[in-house]
Amino acid sequence: MKRYLYILLLICACVIVLGCQSKAFQMLIEPQEWENLSVADGVTCTAPEMIDGNLKTVGYAKGRWIHLTLLTRKTIHRIIIRGTNITDAILYKQLEGDGRWQAILEVHNNRGNAIEMRRSIVAQSLRIFVGGTSEDKRRVPQYSHLHGGIVQRKALSKPFAQEIEVYGLISKDKK
Repeated sequence: MKRYLYILLLICACVIVLGCQSKAFQMLIEPQEWENLSVADGVTCTAPEMIDGNLKTVGYAKGRWIHLTLLTRKTIHRIIIRGTNITDAILYKQLEGDGRWQAILEVHNNRGNAIEMRRSIVAQSLRIFVGGTSEDKRRVPQYSHLHGGIVQRKALSKPFAQEIEVYGLISKDKK
């Protein structure tokens, strides 16, 4: 039994020594700080005003989608949409490779002027589908042959945001 314990300890020691070169271990050792990745040069967004770092500007979405693309795949720990009229939305991240998207956050009945997600994801591209805004007007319910009943309809207004902030950790030395 002791023999197996020594072998296990030897394997753990090898993994630790070899793992010292890993990026995860370096992140634990190096001093880290938060950086807003969306304001870096080369980052693109549907409305550039949403990522200019200025809360006084307002960017309007073209249609119901807002797309944001970083320069490279990054680990994102926090996403904040500030100064927005969005009440219902789905946030997606692009999966690596074949261009598929995965929903990572659903927002329903947001009453504030900000939407925040705190979760670690790895992505290069994000997109937001806006399902509703606080300025949407209700229309008279109509019968829908497709749904086989009366359907509530809304006149959708233009979604906007003052700023989209995407935070990740970077090394203080690289800054």
